[in-house]
Amino acid sequence: MPGDSMGLADRRLRFTVAIFGVAAAMVALAGAMIDPVPSERTVVAPLAPLLNVRRVPEMLRVAVGRQRLASALEVVLSIPAFADSRAKSCLVARVDGGTVYADGGDRAVIPASTLKVLTAATALSLIAPGERFVTEARAGAAPVDGVIAGDLWLVGGGDPLLETPDYSRTQDHSPEIATDVSALADKLVDAGVTRISGAVVGDDRRYDTVRQVKTWKRQYLSSGEVGPIGALSINDNFTIKSARGKRMAAVDPPRDAAAEFAALLAERGVTVGSEARGATPSDPAAAVVAPSVLATIESQPIETVVQEVLVWSDNTAAEMLLKEAGFRTTNQQGTAESGVAAVRAFAATRSAGAYAAVDGSGLDRSDQVTCSLLVDVLAGEKPGGPLERALPVMGESGTLRRRLRGDAAAGKVRAKTGSLNGVSSLAGFADTAGASRAVFAFVGNGLASTATGVELGNQVAQQLVRFPDAPPLESLSLP
Repeated sequence: MPGDSMGLADRRLRFTVAIFGVAAAMVALAGAMIDPVPSERTVVAPLAPLLNVRRVPEMLRVAVGRQRLASALEVVLSIPAFADSRAKSCLVARVDGGTVYADGGDRAVIPASTLKVLTAATALSLIAPGERFVTEARAGAAPVDGVIAGDLWLVGGGDPLLETPDYSRTQDHSPEIATDVSALADKLVDAGVTRISGAVVGDDRRYDTVRQVKTWKRQYLSSGEVGPIGALSINDNFTIKSARGKRMAAVDPPRDAAAEFAALLAERGVTVGSEARGATPSDPAAAVVAPSVLATIESQPIETVVQEVLVWSDNTAAEMLLKEAGFRTTNQQGTAESGVAAVRAFAATRSAGAYAAVDGSGLDRSDQVTCSLLVDVLAGEKPGGPLERALPVMGESGTLRRRLRGDAAAGKVRAKTGSLNGVSSLAGFADTAGASRAVFAFVGNGLASTATGVELGNQVAQQLVRFPDAPPLESLSLP
């Protein structure tokens, strides 16, 4: 009927006008986000004019996908088991630079080990790509006829992965990242050293002698969660006390490191005249480090060291990176306080989000960050850069190797985990079904169980990977 035809035509006209209204708004928004002075060398000819009707369905599809993702994330946080914890927690998710969902984004929360993201990012900003930590063997003079007159100094340069082969075999992950300190002993033997008339002296004075944060739980050290912190750290400053791998924290880390190295030399036939000791500020002989460098050993590049910290959530290495950050940003004051100041300064260049911490690992419950800060720092990193590459992969590696195996999210999410009593967190990147880049941070506080937090983090990752999860283009085409 004529009336029906006119009604259909009128509806089509109104739909088309509305579509172009939405498109115009989207174009205006996109225009505000584009650099008004494009590079002269970058000229991209669109397949169709920006306002061409062929673009409208895809724009709508993305808009619908963003709304569906926001709704899905709201459902994730609305489970009854999280009801009492939600007001103490936060979640921020961005896709292609735009915030899709934020709940408590500026709320200060206990981050647990996701704090390591900030520590690692700061270290990467201060240490040149490819740079390595160096451990030195020094003496007062070069050896004569194979004899070192006086002491041999083992000088720590902040390498957090210095290990003996025996210790490496006790680890639950691949040991190739470690720096094999026995190679340094081999270099001395290859140089013809057969005897040291004095002692092996451990020198870790690059950092201060505060071995742990005073507010940490005491069992962190006794259980092996973290070792005593020092710039000369062999085997995380632990000693293996049984064939089952039980570890005991070093009472005097530089002395114990020197003793480990002296034992390696003895195994190679080198005689050491005196008992190993550590250099102390009160030791007159320690005022100036022995000038003659006899041999050195280098760590893996900083990017690989950071990978160890993030993939396996290495607390001791994170604390050493924190003090190294302090060492490099002050007058060689390698302290936790100077390291925290370095992280704060770096974070301020990326975000206005709150940061307050006393360590670099996230072990302390007084540490506070916001989800917006975590996301800002992550989003500020170059896609595919060293920080992103250093994160564990969902279902494949590190602390995420057992999570969501066989799921669509496996292999598509790189993120840092975190866990303390009542705390579970996950922050990182997700590759979406629509080839978008998602950045997110979820931190659950006040949880009745860690399992609840882990499940919520998993569901956040799954929803991000599905994006845009919207109707096919055909269903959004113009009538």
